[in-house]
Amino acid sequence: MIRHATRMLAIVYCVCSQPAYSSYESQAVTPPLSFSQFCVQNPEDCQRHEDRRIRDFRSSIQRWRELAEINSTVNFSIAPKDPLESRSDAEWQIFPYDGNCGDYAVTKRHLLLRSGWPSSALLLAEVVIRTTAEHHLVLLVREGRAVLVLDNLSPVVTPLVDALDRYIFVRAESGVDPQRWTREVAHF
Repeated sequence: MIRHATRMLAIVYCVCSQPAYSSYESQAVTPPLSFSQFCVQNPEDCQRHEDRRIRDFRSSIQRWRELAEINSTVNFSIAPKDPLESRSDAEWQIFPYDGNCGDYAVTKRHLLLRSGWPSSALLLAEVVIRTTAEHHLVLLVREGRAVLVLDNLSPVVTPLVDALDRYIFVRAESGVDPQRWTREVAHF
């Protein structure tokens, strides 16, 4: 009995002594296998890119339009794959004829990188859709203080705060290093 109580106290001490922002959130995690394969085939898209955009009031409005246009264009340009076929497809491609959520997300990211967006603002994120429990890939875009979600399941660009009721975040690219993935959602 005393041994059990001692163990319980030790566990309580360990749990309670950890800060609320514990290392769990900022811990690096293994990226999806599809991402690793994509980077072998498309190394340029997996490197760090600096911001090459013009910064003024008018360009800010243009960037919002660019996000909406790319989201819409890619969503309508790629035919959705049959869900059964898509589950076995682990290879992400840029501009395929038909594709899964990974293909949509990397195509959008590719176009935005080519438009001068920095890699630190374009983060692939794996989520679980709350209603279906399916794993899904979206593109998170940081624009100023806003974090926006570009998703092939939505015709419009959505603020992250509005998407949180639809998704459970599993892991995402780090804004510091495109090759590093974390569970950290707080710093998007």
